[in-house]
Amino acid sequence: MPVEIATGARVRLSFDGVKVGYATGVNVRQHIAFEPIKVLDDIQAVQHEPVDYDVSMSARRVRIIGDTIKARGWFPKQGQSTSEFLLNILNQGEMTATIEDRKTGEVLAQVEGVRISESSLNVDARGLAGEDVTMVARLVRDESE
Repeated sequence: MPVEIATGARVRLSFDGVKVGYATGVNVRQHIAFEPIKVLDDIQAVQHEPVDYDVSMSARRVRIIGDTIKARGWFPKQGQSTSEFLLNILNQGEMTATIEDRKTGEVLAQVEGVRISESSLNVDARGLAGEDVTMVARLVRDESE
């Protein structure tokens, strides 16, 4: 019996329900840090305890003139002064990113508490201009949750 396979042609990325236009790739990373418990008179760790949970995400998209992450409100604008820029950063809210299979409607991942922390513009002499973003987040849920 064939299984349903998610492919890039079927998957859609959105922030707060708004489709990320011309998204070409996305990467979601979860990391649980464990600290070894090491005791005297034993060379091995006796156990490992979880001490941290970290979520990051990155996405790539084709750069469309006039359609930027700042124009969409996903990244703070510079403003007219450094104090206005600081306020824009401080007031930037969190988003929810959704990665869904358009064919089945299944949500493959829902990333909560997303904030874009880095943006870069890529231009090559013989390629498409692209925009890459790196994000931090609080939590990832997959289709089993």
